[in-house]
Amino acid sequence: MRRYLHLHGITSGNGGRASPVDLRIGELRIEVKTASLGVDGTFQFNHVRLDRPWSHLLCLGICPDRLLFRGWPKGAVAEGVAGKLVRMAEEQAVTFKLTKRADAMQPIEDLPATIRTL
Repeated sequence: MRRYLHLHGITSGNGGRASPVDLRIGELRIEVKTASLGVDGTFQFNHVRLDRPWSHLLCLGICPDRLLFRGWPKGAVAEGVAGKLVRMAEEQAVTFKLTKRADAMQPIEDLPATIRTL
């Protein structure tokens, strides 16, 4: 992700393996989730944690022939604007999954412009 953004003139950084945030772009603290396309045409982004100090969620969908993405501010994720968060395990409310259809995602080529608007 950092190399792709760099190719488009966007400086980014990240912490080490134990860093609470995956990607930093300026003041943005971005949690990155990836998923491959399922046979039902959806992506399942696992282990979304609202108790971490990220400001935006970036979901990267991997298809056989293309890459897709979507992103939301943390508040939109928490309020269900990004979609319904489902608990990863019963009787816990720490880690969730978010399922998105491929047709609800954007082509990766739109990512640099989207980042610049933030």
